[in-house]
Amino acid sequence: MKRNIALAFLICQLLGELFAWAAPHITGPAGPWLWVASIILLFPGDLIATWVIEKLLWTSGLHFATLQFLKALLEFPINAAVWAALALPWIHSGARCRTRNAGSTGG
Repeated sequence: MKRNIALAFLICQLLGELFAWAAPHITGPAGPWLWVASIILLFPGDLIATWVIEKLLWTSGLHFATLQFLKALLEFPINAAVWAALALPWIHSGARCRTRNAGSTGG
């Protein structure tokens, strides 16, 4: 189960980043939808990282692409912490169920 959660996290992060970088370059109705999908997939790290970049680095003179890259670097650990906090109860409940099942089949 840990591997499945980690794989789902990596897929969501990669797709979210891909959508965020591709959305401004796609014309037509797909561009805004990709942007919305990236916000959903990268939540809450996207909002927190955007706030940090705006408050600390927005007037630093860094190029916009550099700010986007730094934002992506901030999103990953924030989202990893949130996913870990949400997944931890599931991992522990799965381990308890396996322990109970193993104990009840032996007798």
